[in-house]
Amino acid sequence: MKLITFTLSLFLAFSVFGDQITDMDSRLTTSQKEMAIDMEKQIMAACCFGGPVHSHGRNDYTEEQRLEIRQLILDGKNEDQILNYFREKIDKHTGRPYGNRILAAPKSNELLGQVSYWMVAVFSIVGLVVLWFVLRKLIGQRQPVQLNGKISDPAGNKTNAKILEKVESELRDLDKD
Repeated sequence: MKLITFTLSLFLAFSVFGDQITDMDSRLTTSQKEMAIDMEKQIMAACCFGGPVHSHGRNDYTEEQRLEIRQLILDGKNEDQILNYFREKIDKHTGRPYGNRILAAPKSNELLGQVSYWMVAVFSIVGLVVLWFVLRKLIGQRQPVQLNGKISDPAGNKTNAKILEKVESELRDLDKD
């Protein structure tokens, strides 16, 4: 009985939200509809923050957010005003404003956004520098090569070449005995 009641309430909720969204969409111009979709892509679903509202499943939280976005657009709000509205909106679970966690990506004109975008470049450069040092170190550790019975050191280190020649000559003497 509880399952039937729950299913029926979900069905009614979705049909009510669906009718409201369809009604609001009919009042929006083409550019306003595009703005609504763009805003849905920039705002995280408040139910679990698992993805943007646009690509998230249909539930009470996301449908409410879709309605709010469309209503704010109908009220003449611009993109920044809508984003600020959702950032300042109170989370029902915590009783605190959502803040930046409601945004799908940090705003590039704020400190957090600038840091997050620049960190990609900084870590890429650091990674390339580390890779360059590692490759240089690996290439510098070449093993001596024996050519025409003589040992040559690729690094050109004459001390190592002399020691290797001495070891080779002693080994040849041992083989003769």
